[in-house]
Amino acid sequence: MKRRSPYKRIKIRNITGSELLKDNEERWRLRSSNGSSLFRIWIVGVITEIYQGQNNYIGLKVEDGSGAAIVKSWDGNLESFSQWDKVEILGQIQISEQDEKIDVFITPDIIEKIVDDNWFIYHRLKIAQQNAFLDTEITVKSAVVEGIDLGIASLEDLKTKLKKLVKQLDKGSGVTMDDIIEKLPKIDESQIYDAITELLESGEFFEPQVGIYSIAFE
Repeated sequence: MKRRSPYKRIKIRNITGSELLKDNEERWRLRSSNGSSLFRIWIVGVITEIYQGQNNYIGLKVEDGSGAAIVKSWDGNLESFSQWDKVEILGQIQISEQDEKIDVFITPDIIEKIVDDNWFIYHRLKIAQQNAFLDTEITVKSAVVEGIDLGIASLEDLKTKLKKLVKQLDKGSGVTMDDIIEKLPKIDESQIYDAITELLESGEFFEPQVGIYSIAFE
């Protein structure tokens, strides 16, 4: 099966318009207007500026019509990109603080050039579809997996049940996103992505491989 990670499709304005705050462990977080954390994101846009520096540093300014974001890499994987390239980026939000200045940027996990402009339209349509299901109150029929009742009523409840489900299904090599979605057919994938993203952020889940999840601790 194809491995899937919970990257959330967004417009760049969702990054620039989010609230910057610290969690209980004094780590910086971005909280979107609907209350969810922004961590693994999926954007499309056009490269309007390129920055180069020491130690293989390359930065890209990417715009999508709603705002601009900075993408940074220190491993040389942005060398093939040029100004005005249209790109699709799956990456992670990073927040650094130095001399009382807070810097919010993206480190790319996957970045590819877009050759078909219809991909921009598709991306916007998928965002609209995704946002239609972002309510934290989830009404579904109970799912029972190997004798475990997975009745789910909220995002926090979904996180609890996901931990129980992954523990039950994990035979030593982790559990794929497809396996999880198959067991929870009544829950929209975007809600599952939100819950798994928060579990990864809190350290309760970890990925032995991309798109495969295991319990980090009890």
